[in-house]
Amino acid sequence: MSTPEDSIIALDLLDQTPVAVTALDRQGDIVFYNQYAAGIVDRKPEYLGRDIRGFHKPESNAKVESILNAYAQGGREEYNWRLKRGDKEFQIRVRPWLQDGRWMGLVHAAMLLG
Repeated sequence: MSTPEDSIIALDLLDQTPVAVTALDRQGDIVFYNQYAAGIVDRKPEYLGRDIRGFHKPESNAKVESILNAYAQGGREEYNWRLKRGDKEFQIRVRPWLQDGRWMGLVHAAMLLG
């Protein structure tokens, strides 16, 4: 069983992980991001609770919508792709966020390549 101190340590470690992590709820609202994400993929405190599609291009929004719909219908596939933004290239991984077996949203991880 974990303690509150374990949770604090886990969050601190997640902030120091060199992977941008963002969690979206079932509607696509941003509910969490780690500090590394703030530095490389434009995450700001005022984005919390807002729909991520308001910050993405239409083609990215279509992908987010498709993945959320697949998860809402019971899919549990992990999605992977590469993305180039300006002079940066990322490896993107998305998987369902499950809590006690119940679908809560999705977890998005972006690793800066190179």
